[in-house]
Amino acid sequence: MKVVKNLIILSVIIFLVFPSVLAKDITLSLDQKEYYFLTGENAIIKLNADNTYKETINGMLSYTITQSINQGNFQYSSSSTKSTTLSIEKGETEIPLSFGTSDTPLTLDVSLTFSYTKDEAREVNLDGIKIHFVSDESQKKNEQNKVSSSSQKASQTPQSNPFAQQEQRMQQMMNQVFGSQQPKQQQPAEQRLQNNQLSQDSSALKQQMQQQLEEQQRMKEQFQKEIAKNEEFQKQHQELLDKGYNLTGASINPSSNNSGSFEMNYKNQKGETASLKGEMQNGVMKSFQKDTPEARSQMLEQLQKNKQFQQYQKQLEQQGFSQKNAEFEYGSNTTTVKMNYVNKNNETAFIKAEIGNNTVEKVELVNENEKKGKNYWRLLIIIIMVALLGYFLYKKLAKKPKPEEDDTVEKEQEKEFDHTAESLKMLEEAKKLFEKKQYKDAYGRAAQALRLYLSYENGLKKELTNDDMISYLKKHNKSYKDVKECFDLCSLVEFAKYQANKKDFDMIIRHAEMIIRKKS
Repeated sequence: MKVVKNLIILSVIIFLVFPSVLAKDITLSLDQKEYYFLTGENAIIKLNADNTYKETINGMLSYTITQSINQGNFQYSSSSTKSTTLSIEKGETEIPLSFGTSDTPLTLDVSLTFSYTKDEAREVNLDGIKIHFVSDESQKKNEQNKVSSSSQKASQTPQSNPFAQQEQRMQQMMNQVFGSQQPKQQQPAEQRLQNNQLSQDSSALKQQMQQQLEEQQRMKEQFQKEIAKNEEFQKQHQELLDKGYNLTGASINPSSNNSGSFEMNYKNQKGETASLKGEMQNGVMKSFQKDTPEARSQMLEQLQKNKQFQQYQKQLEQQGFSQKNAEFEYGSNTTTVKMNYVNKNNETAFIKAEIGNNTVEKVELVNENEKKGKNYWRLLIIIIMVALLGYFLYKKLAKKPKPEEDDTVEKEQEKEFDHTAESLKMLEEAKKLFEKKQYKDAYGRAAQALRLYLSYENGLKKELTNDDMISYLKKHNKSYKDVKECFDLCSLVEFAKYQANKKDFDMIIRHAEMIIRKKS
């Protein structure tokens, strides 16, 4: 009896303890939260990984590095997010991470995220890591302060860094296009050679897209520095700070390291907003505009003194309209002011004026309801004309005798359509379009040729979308991964998400011809 009792107790202990033993997880840790390096020294830190799965886990390591830009009186935070594939072997391993070097003292804030999928999407986050570059050995303060984090279900909350969002979307897109391939049955040597070439081309394209993302971020950071050191910008920025405004947001759109457009948004404690926007070309400010409540008030005061505006405003007031708000749209040399009005029936009107060089140049009144009335009459006239034309055509065609059935025509219509030849013909058209630098049309025609062939080859004989065709192939257990890769590459260019180039286009043509010719 005592033996049975002991067995029961032992079973309960195993039941309580065993789940934690079986729990499979990935834990990442660092020996300290703050690292110190001398300027010119390569910043390398060791990331400790503990993988309790019984296999190697493949995933994506993303790290965001934030650095403050300080030039003159302008301060702006610059973030750079990079991603790289990472395989973590089972058990405990050390992974060296290099964060480069710096010639000047500075501090980098680093956040690490390792994302992977094992039954579900999971991630490990390590935040609040600081890397200090100091000029003197005595300034080093390296202390043991271990930080660690274990994997958890991936958060659905969007990242606060807009560039990180963009890179995450691009990474997901690349994973869809170049995702890991499932094991296949043994194939002929020629087929394996073709698949190997396609795999190499896809890997090179994925790497190229990643490099383009990183280059865009570097360009953005350099353009920010060009803006910050511009004297006119520094002057206007400081004036806003002196008046109690704080920088609340920025939109930076570079076309090169020293060219592009920008807009900086400000707000004071009263809730009033201001902005600085401009366009720079080769480091020279081509246009610069400052929008403040004071400037808006000055333009409204000028407008109120204009006789034409006074006449239009009086006309609207007599019709029961009252002023609602004012909108300002800034051009290169003029500012468009739009005064909006509304009446008790919620009917709207507005007075639009253009102001340049402190002068009101043009004023016009637009009554939305009068425009709607005119449009209704025009629409009614068009409907009547179309109806009359349709009636006369019907009467005319109804009088014509029906033509006798022509067996010859029916036989010609029943003639079999050579979809293979037509698909290859469309591929030739795609090549010619590419040579004419009509890249979007070229990629679109290549995808259309492949859809046409697959539609007729599978007895569908109708135009389908890329997604419909892939769904059909999946549903009927037919090979679809090579087809999906071709469609996805074409879609990237058609929707301007990837820059066309001859190497990739030739790969798509070669891929499509291989699929179409396999039965011809």
